[in-house]
Amino acid sequence: MKKQTVLKASLVGLASIFVLSGCIQSTSCCSGDDVKPNNQPAVAVQPTMPHDVAQVTESKPELLKISGIGYGAESTFGAYTPGQRRLMAIRASKLDAYRALAEQLYGVKIDSNTSISTLTAKSDSFRARVNAVVRGARIVSVTPMADRNYETVLEVYVDKRFFEQTFVYTASKTNVSSPESVYQVSSY
Repeated sequence: MKKQTVLKASLVGLASIFVLSGCIQSTSCCSGDDVKPNNQPAVAVQPTMPHDVAQVTESKPELLKISGIGYGAESTFGAYTPGQRRLMAIRASKLDAYRALAEQLYGVKIDSNTSISTLTAKSDSFRARVNAVVRGARIVSVTPMADRNYETVLEVYVDKRFFEQTFVYTASKTNVSSPESVYQVSSY
């Protein structure tokens, strides 16, 4: 036990000597001598900006107005009061307008399936989906129409860069072929 404490103390002492010996060999920062070691002249260093670096300037957002129009019809269910039918038709037109707005902002995912039997189409089905969050839209108008229908117009202002970031095919820098070059037939 005694040997271990003596060994630890000597290791701590050696480490202290090495650390402090580095301080002795360095020049003092507070001595006031302007002479550098090895008799090198003092050089004044001024911070400079490299000329090659382009300054990043944020451009003003280029806002685009996107509008969505939705329609809703009053229910003919007799248990609802006329006020309930009107409010539900307005709500339906508002939701339809949000759907139309989301389609323009984020696109529509279409799933389709076609079954063919004996070289004729047996069944053909399509399914369209929109899955999006729309924020900042405002209601422009809710208009009653003929036959107890309602039309709602929504609008939202979106920065042009939104579409470049949302859709992959507009953000890529790939070279797009002209339609004429796609349909050219080359001889073999």
